[in-house]
Amino acid sequence: MRQPTLLLSLTALLSLLTGTLLILGYLALTGGTAEDRPLAGTEPGPGVQAWARDQIVDTLPAFTMEDLSGRERAIGEWVGQPMIINVWATWCGPCREEVPLLIDIQAEHGDQLTVIGLSMDDPAPVSAFAREFGINYPLLVGDADARTVTRLLGSDELGLPHTFVVDAEGRIVGFHLGLIRPEEVPALLTPIVDMQ
Repeated sequence: MRQPTLLLSLTALLSLLTGTLLILGYLALTGGTAEDRPLAGTEPGPGVQAWARDQIVDTLPAFTMEDLSGRERAIGEWVGQPMIINVWATWCGPCREEVPLLIDIQAEHGDQLTVIGLSMDDPAPVSAFAREFGINYPLLVGDADARTVTRLLGSDELGLPHTFVVDAEGRIVGFHLGLIRPEEVPALLTPIVDMQ
């Protein structure tokens, strides 16, 4: 009777050890949690954190995705002006939480930049969400297309939401993984917006 109990205890201990090693490995590879990472615009370099520098591309690649009306839109339509490109999904809690902040950024700084949402959803839930929240910036949709774009950007293995800061020449000058908090907005926008 003691053998099954001992076997269960050893299995539980092995599972716990494996989980701990996986978490430690993840933290070692990514540089910690999103809260531990510096904001865009801080050292080292031009706004892309050191832990992401090897993953994230330097220049915005050319791509197209459909908007909510089903029209193909090329990201090149917005090159020539700074952009905040937010990768999100309607089923992602932190993504939903940060949308009002992105709406505020577009409303306050729309003369200096364009916020663009890349949604990893089908159009129907995004359309309903956009109406409910009153989204005032372009939304590009399509789960498969968004996954292809994140692969091109080098962010396909990162969680949601994540945000790229792109200057008028199409250079990626900042990156933020996770929910953007109001106090983080100035550091995020400083590389592309006159915050005076």
